[in-house]
Amino acid sequence: MNRLLILSVRAGAGHTKVAEALEEAAKSRWPKAQVKHVDILDFTGSIYREGYVQSYLEMVNHAPELWGYLYRASDHRPRHGIQEKIVRLFDRLEFARFRRFVRDYRPDAVLSTHFLAAQVFAPYRRRGRYRFPLALVITDFDVHAYWIQPTADRFFVATAELAARLSEQGIASKRVSETGIPVRSAFTRRRNRARERKRLGLKDGRPVVLLMCGGSAESLTETASRVLAAGRVQVLAVAGRNPKAQDAFRSVRVPRQSSLRALGFVEDMASLMAASDVYVGKSGGSTTAECLAMGLPMIVCDPIPGQEERNCDYLLEAGAAVKAYGPASVAFKLASLLSDPARLRQMRSAALQAARPDAASSVLEILARAS
Repeated sequence: MNRLLILSVRAGAGHTKVAEALEEAAKSRWPKAQVKHVDILDFTGSIYREGYVQSYLEMVNHAPELWGYLYRASDHRPRHGIQEKIVRLFDRLEFARFRRFVRDYRPDAVLSTHFLAAQVFAPYRRRGRYRFPLALVITDFDVHAYWIQPTADRFFVATAELAARLSEQGIASKRVSETGIPVRSAFTRRRNRARERKRLGLKDGRPVVLLMCGGSAESLTETASRVLAAGRVQVLAVAGRNPKAQDAFRSVRVPRQSSLRALGFVEDMASLMAASDVYVGKSGGSTTAECLAMGLPMIVCDPIPGQEERNCDYLLEAGAAVKAYGPASVAFKLASLLSDPARLRQMRSAALQAARPDAASSVLEILARAS
């Protein structure tokens, strides 16, 4: 492999995180190769770019039921008609600069963690253009109809069930590989929990809860308060790139024998997961794949209808998670788990059994053989 192009779209962090995991693995596997990761939307106009990202974020954050309805309503093979022709015309105009970039880069292969790339290239590939090997890496424990892109050469999926569902939609089984969801190498290394806690300034004899729930400042405050009330716990509350959420966590009254550390964006999430007993948060595909790789039991908090709910269903079936709705439910589930060490051990074992920490390497190995 001399020139590998990795594509993502920042509609949610998961697509980018999986692309970064593939980029890291590719640079390690092929140190002399040109490995480039780009966001497709960087080549589009600001109106299209902001509209594409913000429409998704606004719905999942403020109208999750609407997002769930649209997710389910669109989960079928698209029909050829006037609407599709309009979309193709718009894509032809909006993505012209992106197509020129790919043509000039001359990749030996393309890996995309979002279906948009295959959608953009589809009409041209049908006419014999852009014939580089194109593979889609599906970033959830679910496969929506938008991922059914017949002009893609290969599909990498999280589970055997998803491979069966692709086959049902007409994708030949020889084009589908069950690899798991790629995670960065930091999540694949076994770590000593006591050592990680000491390094982070945490007490070794007290449960550690990694809290990453979303929602309004009021709901974040309430959830954090309920988590602290579940017992003598140490809470690592991660707000990401959301200063309002971090301020909300900082405003929480902390009981005397518990602690809460309000964090913003964290680069080394693997260390926090290694130090934690339980994760409380959303069920995004990449984050939950990281939890599985670290053997971290999960309490899925208010999963968003659509891919998050379907990810949660998979985690429940695997025995690696429980589901909670609302702060009171989170507190109840957390107290139950912390009072039952045997069940926590079972969930940790189930998580490790379902994990695919070698997913990124598997993707690249298969890609190399097929190219």
